[in-house]
Amino acid sequence: MEQWILWALVAVGVGLLLLSFLILPARDVWVSFLLNAYAASFFGSIVAGAGLLEYPVRFFCFLYK
Repeated sequence: MEQWILWALVAVGVGLLLLSFLILPARDVWVSFLLNAYAASFFGSIVAGAGLLEYPVRFFCFLYK
């Protein structure tokens, strides 16, 4: 069940990203997307490294084989 939820969230995220390219200027979309990705990866590694968060499933596990 968790895999379905994660795949649905990926599809929604990609759909909203593509939709934002149609509505907003491309430069604004890329800047906000990259800044958000940078902040999420920075704080995510700190939180996961401190042991405050555990990931229940390995999403995209086919990439790590």
